[in-house]
Amino acid sequence: MFEDWISAPAIALAVAYSWLAHNLGEPFAAFAKDFQFAAICTITIIFIMASMFIMLREAKKKLPKSYVVEIIDVYGDKVSIDGVRQTFATYDAAESYARMYRQNFSQYRFKVVGSQKVNA
Repeated sequence: MFEDWISAPAIALAVAYSWLAHNLGEPFAAFAKDFQFAAICTITIIFIMASMFIMLREAKKKLPKSYVVEIIDVYGDKVSIDGVRQTFATYDAAESYARMYRQNFSQYRFKVVGSQKVNA
């Protein structure tokens, strides 16, 4: 009988411990595991976005500042025609003008070339 009095608190403590472990420990461990996964995914996404930002910024530095339409005559020499615009801020504008010049001046070849100089 004396053994029952001594083992009863130990049994109660073991039951309370297993109940707490089952009802608090396992859900907390599952939450921690999910939180760890979410934190790793968030850090990965932030790293990828920062890498893309740096990569695009470096690529933008290498782009030409302006575009020039080079005019080449039938002999292969570079020439300049009066009244023909040759410097442009964007590639699309330069290519559009080069196409128009090809239609109007069939004896010349027009090539769009990037330039690092900013021409106003």
